[in-house]
Amino acid sequence: MKNWDVFISYLRLPVFMRLLIIGTIMIVIFGTLIHFVEPATFRHVFDGIWWAIVTAATIGYGDMVPKTVAGKIVAISLILLGTGVITTYFASLSAAAVAKESALSNGQLRYMQKGHIIIVGWNERAREVIAKLSEYTPPVRCVIIDATLNQVPVTFKSVLVIIGNPNYVDVLHKANATEAQMILITANQHKSEADADKDSILTLLAVKGIHPSIYAIVEILTETERE
Repeated sequence: MKNWDVFISYLRLPVFMRLLIIGTIMIVIFGTLIHFVEPATFRHVFDGIWWAIVTAATIGYGDMVPKTVAGKIVAISLILLGTGVITTYFASLSAAAVAKESALSNGQLRYMQKGHIIIVGWNERAREVIAKLSEYTPPVRCVIIDATLNQVPVTFKSVLVIIGNPNYVDVLHKANATEAQMILITANQHKSEADADKDSILTLLAVKGIHPSIYAIVEILTETERE
């Protein structure tokens, strides 16, 4: 049962982590194997592991090379198996980095930290608030949520932008609203005052639904809704 649980936990890891584990195991196995096959050339297991790393990574320094037929068979096996794993690992790592960079630039990257401030709506008021918060030492971490943006508008290191409807729970989860200390909901400047207030109230209800104790400041434009 424990072995099954370990296997399931392994399958839940990101692809590049699984490949790293497989690659590490292969390097250790082949490094140990070449040490026993050619102890005169590879005097220590570490020497074998060093050779396995440079061989699988296609670096090939040539400081240690197998001299026997058995050693060369081990080397061929490592090249056929290990090189593919290592190459796939770096390709997966690069793909993951590109995907994160794309998600960041498109405003779809999930925020993972805690104790931040969520600002709903990108406008001059939000810009002023962020400029003030960025002056603190350390700067206050902020997450902006706005559905009208086409691209990320700010370059503050402590600010992450999420493009999406703040009334949607999945968007609030992207902003990690359950771990936020505060939310500032500004009025939607693209709508009438009545519709903007309705949106603000819906956003407040949505965020309170997943984080009831969050401190909230809501900009209300009409007297009716203020009452």
